[in-house]
Amino acid sequence: MNELVKAMEELQKIEKVNIKGKEYATVASRVGIFRRHFPSYSIVTDIVVDDEQRVVIKASIFDESEKILATGYAEEIRGQGVINTTSAIENAETSAIGRALAAFGLIGGEYASSFEVGNAIQKQSLMQNDDYQDVETIVQQENDKLKEADLSVYIQDGLLIIQGKTFGKQNLIKKLGYKWNPSKKVWYKPIFKALDKAS
Repeated sequence: MNELVKAMEELQKIEKVNIKGKEYATVASRVGIFRRHFPSYSIVTDIVVDDEQRVVIKASIFDESEKILATGYAEEIRGQGVINTTSAIENAETSAIGRALAAFGLIGGEYASSFEVGNAIQKQSLMQNDDYQDVETIVQQENDKLKEADLSVYIQDGLLIIQGKTFGKQNLIKKLGYKWNPSKKVWYKPIFKALDKAS
């Protein structure tokens, strides 16, 4: 597969995301390379499981004669994290496609979930901001305040978002300045407001 070698060479040149010291290529960038080098091949996804608790997606790569060349599966739990509260199917589909592409040969790094890659991209954009060190400090401070309640925070879209079982802990959460988002069912507050208070 001479074309696969060319695709892998292109993949090595694109910008990647660093997650815990390992380099990852996003699924979107790998799909783009796949389309350029294999225009007659196709990626097909199927919902294997979709109930109230979990979603399982299968992604398959077919050649022009409809022969399966690679497959990948991904599972997401509904309501686990912000993304899976509203977009569990989309999240699982992206991950399944990424795994199928990796099995096909377009790895470009280790296997990673779309959620891990998304968080890493968010962190990298913050690192380009002069306030990055303050952001790390704020996250650590928030985690220290929430530790006794067995809660913690992560950053997404410029927000501090609480993760863990929050039922019965609303008074502490409100005292720390978090607001409830009823549509996404999360407690949040803007990271940059926290930075302003800290400075």
